Amino acid sequence: MYAIKRRKFILGLSLIILIIIAGFLFFRNNGYYLVIENRETGNTVEYKLPDKNFSLGYTHSVMKTETEEFFVVGDKKQIILEKTVYESYGVGLPFLPDEGEMQVKDGKFILKIEREFPSISMVISPIAEHYLRIQNKKYMLSNILGDKPVKILLKIKKRII
Repeated sequence: MYAIKRRKFILGLSLIILIIIAGFLFFRNNGYYLVIENRETGNTVEYKLPDKNFSLGYTHSVMKTETEEFFVVGDKKQIILEKTVYESYGVGLPFLPDEGEMQVKDGKFILKIEREFPSISMVISPIAEHYLRIQNKKYMLSNILGDKPVKILLKIKKRII
């Protein structure tokens, strides 16, 4: 009798543990993802965005200084550019007062802006050293997509399992 009660207890406890593990695995993959699509091959890479923020950085081709653009994901899966941080003026870098609120901090220009995109189409290059930053972890895009210029599309996917 005691052995039967013990087996039922162990079986019940095992079932509870399995439910907890399944629930954890089920919900941990929910959330927003940045999808990077290689426009030439159609291959995609996905990065989970735990806090719905990411940035894209590169070395400016003319000025040879680093530029980083900071994005947040909107409620309708849009990509919202919040600010651009750069070290010098140059071709393609914002400089007009009507482009946003400009401030200088620690020798860097910070342009606060709010521009919304359904997706972002761009070309990455190992020369420009394009990178993606998520929660302070930096991913070199040429290491992920190859060491030649590649056309990519960035978009947001919301996963609910």
